[in-house]
Amino acid sequence: MQSKKFLVVGTAGHIDHGKTTLIKALTGIDTDRWEEEKRRGMTIDLGFAHLELPSGVLVGIVDVPGHEKFIKNMLAGAHGIDFVLFVIAADEGVMPQTQEHLTVCEVLGTKKGIVVLTKKDLVDDDWLELVKEDVKEFLEGTFLEGAPIIPVSSKTGEGLKELLEEMDKLAAEVEPKSSKGILRLPVDRSFMVKGFGTVVTGTLLSGKVKTGDTVEILPEGRRVKVRGLQVHGKGVDEAFAGQRTALNLSDVSKEEVGRGDLIATSGYLKPSTMVDVELTLSKDADLILQSGHKVHFHHLTKEVEGEVYLVDRDELLPGETALAQVRLKGEVVPVYGDRFVIRNYSPARVIGGGKVLNPLPERRFRRRFREEYLSFLSTLREKDKKDIVLSYVKKFPGALSPEKFVQLLNLTPEEASQVVKELVEEGELLLSGGELYPSEFFTDLKEKLLKAIETYHKEYPIAEGINKESLKSKLSVPSPILSEAIRELLSEGKIEESGGILRIKGFVPCEKGTYFEIPVRKAQELIEKKGFSPPETKEIAEELGISEEEANLIVSYLVNRKGYRKIADFIYSPSAIEKVKEILREHFKKKGTLSVGEFKDYLGVSRKFAIPLLEFFDSVGVTVRQGNERVKGEL
Repeated sequence: MQSKKFLVVGTAGHIDHGKTTLIKALTGIDTDRWEEEKRRGMTIDLGFAHLELPSGVLVGIVDVPGHEKFIKNMLAGAHGIDFVLFVIAADEGVMPQTQEHLTVCEVLGTKKGIVVLTKKDLVDDDWLELVKEDVKEFLEGTFLEGAPIIPVSSKTGEGLKELLEEMDKLAAEVEPKSSKGILRLPVDRSFMVKGFGTVVTGTLLSGKVKTGDTVEILPEGRRVKVRGLQVHGKGVDEAFAGQRTALNLSDVSKEEVGRGDLIATSGYLKPSTMVDVELTLSKDADLILQSGHKVHFHHLTKEVEGEVYLVDRDELLPGETALAQVRLKGEVVPVYGDRFVIRNYSPARVIGGGKVLNPLPERRFRRRFREEYLSFLSTLREKDKKDIVLSYVKKFPGALSPEKFVQLLNLTPEEASQVVKELVEEGELLLSGGELYPSEFFTDLKEKLLKAIETYHKEYPIAEGINKESLKSKLSVPSPILSEAIRELLSEGKIEESGGILRIKGFVPCEKGTYFEIPVRKAQELIEKKGFSPPETKEIAEELGISEEEANLIVSYLVNRKGYRKIADFIYSPSAIEKVKEILREHFKKKGTLSVGEFKDYLGVSRKFAIPLLEFFDSVGVTVRQGNERVKGEL
């Protein structure tokens, strides 16, 4: 069970401003992993360290590169941080990547941070005060306005105690990530460990994971087992949201999983090549963004090329916010409310970002759909869970289960079920066959169902009614919701059912005064004329010049309403059946048994007619078969 608070802290700042040296001074861990990093004295890729604050809060620290060439590596580590150590060297002050890193933190929704003035030992007090004032001015209007500014020297250790105290204060204010939701761990590293196999690392955004769990690698959708876990370099049985976590995965090579992939609870999330978003263009962006603008899209640890299409305007000016759709050349696995960053395609610099509103758009945005799109996305922007669920269900009736809102609304499975349950109890939604429908859809469906049956009665007045499969095809709705509507109409007494056939309550088939009046009469005449060698349905259709479908309806009408019998494929009139019974009575007065040959001779028919007819009389008890002969039954 989780017993301690875990937070993730990120560093940000210009190249060579002392981020990595600061982390080593705080934790004793050198986050420069690669030989090239050590040789060049700059962080190229992500580095990780950890420490325990004086209060006992455990902190994972993500050291990100400051050089503009490695900004995409910085973006891979900037997600999921609880607060930032914003590093500015006292001897240089604000520099280009200082601004770019600040923009990244803002668009990713970072709320808290501490400004760390490093290299204090290289400047005098007067200079330090000038830099402080310059930094305060630079941070006005940002999330770091009013944040603590702590001068430190990683070389002498001066200021580190004060920094740790400020980190502890901030840590007490931060709400830890929830372990109640599904597992989401964006992969930022993948490597092989001899004797163990593939290991991936990342910051656990939500949920928890245990040794032995089966998880899903997205976007591929491959399911694998977790063989082992580490948190901050120590083996554990379970890891929780907020922890820097390493997973040892079974039956997968390091080439098959890597940065940009997502480790998640199976069955809840789907990848997408489009996202509908709320997008803010940075006030420092030196461009006007129009639809079709090419960008690098950064979501969690994934980078994908894409194009931005504006929904609520024709152009976006620096500092403005708009609704937009981003179309991507690769797959991402977004969840409602996720933050993202966009960089200009060329030159590749950070120009803005925002949050995901619709993680799974069903179609590309087109100008002719603008009003519809605006209405839908505006609801998503409002953040009311019930309104959003209703909006989705009205847009896609019968296509969404409660579980889909784990991704569409960033809820835990339990929260999704609860929201749906409340809407069902309030009469706003209907849950049928695991899928959701708005209540008005169900009301409309009942009306359409009644109309479809009534229309069928008018088109085929001699038919008993319409079967459920035909209704399903006509109405294009899934079986569960159709059955629900049928049950309700039956209970209301508006329709009745017999043998799977539905009809309006009180409806009686009739040929009089309808198109079928003459064909029915002619069919009766034909059947009477044929006597003991009656026609099949197909023959009736040919003789009357009607379709086989119409002939089938006529036959069903004659059988159900006029006392005709369909034996095998042959249609017998009531008078023919009575004549055969009379022949049988006369025979059994004279003789106790009846052979097939005798029966054929009486009727003057072939075995084709005689055998099915005898079997029919056996089935209704008029005759009883004994070997190859018949004896008298209830005649």
